[in-house]
Amino acid sequence: MNEYYPIISGALSGLAVAGGLKGPIESLTQIWNLTLGRFPDNAYQKYKIRQAENLKKYAQEVKENIEKIPEENIQEPKISVVGPALEASKFYMEEDEIRGMFAKLIASSMDKTQSDNIHPSFVEMIKMLSPLDAQNLYYLYHSGDETISKIRTTIKETGSYTDNFRHIFLGNPECQDGSLIEPSIDNLIRLKLVDVTYDEYKTDDSLYNKHRENALFLEFKHQQEDIQKQNKELLDYVANGGLLKDANTHEPLPTQIQENIIKQMKQSVQEKEIDIVKGIIRLTALGRNFCKVCL
Repeated sequence: MNEYYPIISGALSGLAVAGGLKGPIESLTQIWNLTLGRFPDNAYQKYKIRQAENLKKYAQEVKENIEKIPEENIQEPKISVVGPALEASKFYMEEDEIRGMFAKLIASSMDKTQSDNIHPSFVEMIKMLSPLDAQNLYYLYHSGDETISKIRTTIKETGSYTDNFRHIFLGNPECQDGSLIEPSIDNLIRLKLVDVTYDEYKTDDSLYNKHRENALFLEFKHQQEDIQKQNKELLDYVANGGLLKDANTHEPLPTQIQENIIKQMKQSVQEKEIDIVKGIIRLTALGRNFCKVCL
């Protein structure tokens, strides 16, 4: 038995009792045992059964990908690729997209035609991808939709602007949530798998119509128009002698505070243009090879 097992087992058992975190702590214990200890408890047996089922799926995926390789192109698998891939993949068995990429990578290492495309960094890259990252890569690679946009608010009088939302990529039909897509694209950029530029855009403007009709853009534009309308009404109220009051006491706010609020409202009612900034998202050379090998 691993010398550290009694220590961690006792410590986590106490934490589970003290904090009422039985389920999560049991899961952590099982993962700890998986990597550093032995597995005496019944709960782990259930976990092992689940992992065995995922392992069967994994093996089947590897088999199916190898069967697609013409016999004349089969080569000995590269231990420098397969070894790290197998070691890393055991922690991703339950994530279908990630497990599938490891399966493809292992099969590709046995394909002579993929030798020049495989890079040693691919194992680490897969580990750094979320299932959503994998989806975005998949659809960018297969659909060819390279349009991307951000939402910009520009004050017409001064020309100053604010970018409110970035990296709006609509090429993934399984996820259109900008709050999830933006960090995903940031991660793909960080890994050098994609490039994003807003200095270039597609010459066919109609390709960006879906960005102008996107719910995020329309809702934001409508929200800003409502805020501007409300502030104009409030400024008219103040101009006609009305006083800004505290919401709780209903007493007039101190003069200095009223002046600051009025100043902010005047800035907010300046004529603005809310529009998309057109851009392009492209796979890098490394990204294209990664997709050929792992997707």
